[in-house]
Amino acid sequence: MSPTSELKYLSAPAGGGGEGEGSRRVLVAEEKVMQEEGGGEDEGREEALTEELIQDILGPEDDTQCVGGARDGALQRLATPMTYLVLSSAASLVQGMFYTFANATLSTIERRFRLPSKVSAFITTGNDLVQLFFGIPLAYVAGRGHRPRWLALSMLGATVACLLATSPHFIFGPGDAAAAVTQDLTPSGKGLCMGQESGGNSSCGAEGVAINTEQYTVVFLHLLAQVLAGLASLMYYTVGHTYLDDAVRKDKVPLFLAISGCVRILGPVCAYSLASWCLSMWVDPSQEPPLPPRHPRWIGAWWIGYLVIGTCLGVEAWLLALLPKTLPGTRRRAVRELRQVASKGGVRAVQKLAATVRPGNHSPIRDLLGGLRRLVRNKVYMLVVVNQSLFWFAFIGYITFKPKFLEHQFKMSAARANQYIAAAATAATLAGWLMTGATLSLIKPRSRTVLIFMACLSIINCVLHLSMVNVSCDREVILGMDTVLRGGATSLPLSHEPSTPPDAEGSLGECVAACGCTPKFSPVCVDGRDTYYSACYAGCSSFTTLFTSIATSNSSSGNSTIVRTSKKVYERCSCAAEIMNSSRLIPQSVSSSVPPSAPPSALPSAVDGYCSYECPAFYMYLALTVLTKMTLAASRVPVNIMLFRCVEPRDKDLGLGVFNSVLALCAFIPAPVVFGWAIDAACRLWEESCGGRGSCWLYDIDAFRKTLHGIPAGLMALCLLTELILIFLHKSIHLYGPAEKAPKDR
Repeated sequence: MSPTSELKYLSAPAGGGGEGEGSRRVLVAEEKVMQEEGGGEDEGREEALTEELIQDILGPEDDTQCVGGARDGALQRLATPMTYLVLSSAASLVQGMFYTFANATLSTIERRFRLPSKVSAFITTGNDLVQLFFGIPLAYVAGRGHRPRWLALSMLGATVACLLATSPHFIFGPGDAAAAVTQDLTPSGKGLCMGQESGGNSSCGAEGVAINTEQYTVVFLHLLAQVLAGLASLMYYTVGHTYLDDAVRKDKVPLFLAISGCVRILGPVCAYSLASWCLSMWVDPSQEPPLPPRHPRWIGAWWIGYLVIGTCLGVEAWLLALLPKTLPGTRRRAVRELRQVASKGGVRAVQKLAATVRPGNHSPIRDLLGGLRRLVRNKVYMLVVVNQSLFWFAFIGYITFKPKFLEHQFKMSAARANQYIAAAATAATLAGWLMTGATLSLIKPRSRTVLIFMACLSIINCVLHLSMVNVSCDREVILGMDTVLRGGATSLPLSHEPSTPPDAEGSLGECVAACGCTPKFSPVCVDGRDTYYSACYAGCSSFTTLFTSIATSNSSSGNSTIVRTSKKVYERCSCAAEIMNSSRLIPQSVSSSVPPSAPPSALPSAVDGYCSYECPAFYMYLALTVLTKMTLAASRVPVNIMLFRCVEPRDKDLGLGVFNSVLALCAFIPAPVVFGWAIDAACRLWEESCGGRGSCWLYDIDAFRKTLHGIPAGLMALCLLTELILIFLHKSIHLYGPAEKAPKDR
């Protein structure tokens, strides 16, 4: 009688630990009569792994590896890791554009809908609500299902999110703030020195209710859009990464992750470029306002970019849905590993391996508790989670409000600020990803060496942020600002430095009192050298509108288009003339000195916006930003690899789901709110609309700078502590897989 083996299913009791945890079915081969023919141990090991056992462990082969359901043809030949790398990287690029574009247009949305920073920052937390409440169950269920289709479904949800984000513009239009700018082209005298009190906001009363309705609607729609976009982010960082990790050899995963990360980095770069292009246009492209883009009242076309991003996401969702459940190479590699284990250790070794690999069939939900218990008991995993919670808290808060900081510190327009961020981030971040990814794949350094490298990066990040605290510009004088601050409800800080020269403050106050100016902030530049709080505070009593026509040619069609632009020039600025003559601190020249009895035609004129403002320290700040981006990116690949390797293969999806949920709870959601609250505390002048507080017009820029860079510096120091602990636990971290460790680790 030849040796035979009988396969039977054993179900471990629910709640049991070890390899049979939960009700997961484990196939065991039971040898019956092997001793009768003297088959011996080797023959039993050969028959321990059958085709039925392979299918039960890895799942049925049938159509799980067919692209679009087709077994043969050109589509099937595309079922390769490289194809998935291209599709997933492109999807992550476009999906990453959504969040970055939302941050880049945040200050513009604040001005358009009169939102304070803490409210607009709360909108950005919607991207993480899905990860907080649904990250664990979705990662667990999707990881045991058709992962590419789950990823495609999430990208389709992100497409809907783009439509929701742009819908407020089509519901409410450009808004009354934009209409006030364009309607100022009519000679109404609004905002000028007319010798009478102009009153408050005329839109209060019945229209004030409409403004509140706008704000609530915008917050709800953008919050819902961020929730749907968060689903795409969750699926990409969980099942998207594990699908890639299963598709390639373990020692090649760092390089693939680096390539995917580099492509995703282009998402923020493209988003900043797209935001720069959109914000350089007026919110209503059919109109041409008499304001330069760097004017504080400029409202760019924030809504156009969402339409572009949504279209690209829809195409990516369709392509990802065609991928198979499991790539052919993934299954072949898993079968080869099972056969090797069976030939060396027999049925018991197969049983032990089957308990740790990803289940081929759907597992009961109650196994979720067993997986959570294994993760909580994993010291390395928990330390990595704490480390990254601190890291992302600092990074998210910093990157959310950095465009606003550039606008106020260096007096840049939102479009120009986004251009500089995009240029600074591209090369530095690509270098960081590729450097670490290639090093881990080719050189394979020890895990302890990698952890020491990460600790050094935290030290460098801390030093760089502390250095940026001390990079500042000479304070720009805004004449008339002190008069508004002293007359407002906000008390002046002890460190306040007057913006108006002491000997000119009295004359400016008397002149402004006679004009009846409102506290609305709309800076103007008088004679190209002095910035005033508004045209009224400069004493300008009239204006003219200069229209210019610019001919643009289309090289493809050969046709030329005439573009008509307008520029408002304020005239007869009497208060500015008095300041020029009375102030000893402002240098006078023949061209700027105006006699008190000068005729109206000799009085200075003004244009909207700040005067030319150059800050040499900006280039130092830009260099520090480049170094910061590089060090931040250099730690991404090692962290992802550690998250893959410090848990069992069956817990990879769940581990990433728990990781993203903890980040949402401890970093992504609270960071913008905490940073927004801290930055709002640095505001010196608030917009008042219908008795309520709107967006901030002027900041105490020193407090703003210390808050934005001081908090990340402290959090990077805490990251260093967790990395020092991980160094002592490095022996339990196998970055290249237990069977494919680097020679240096053996």
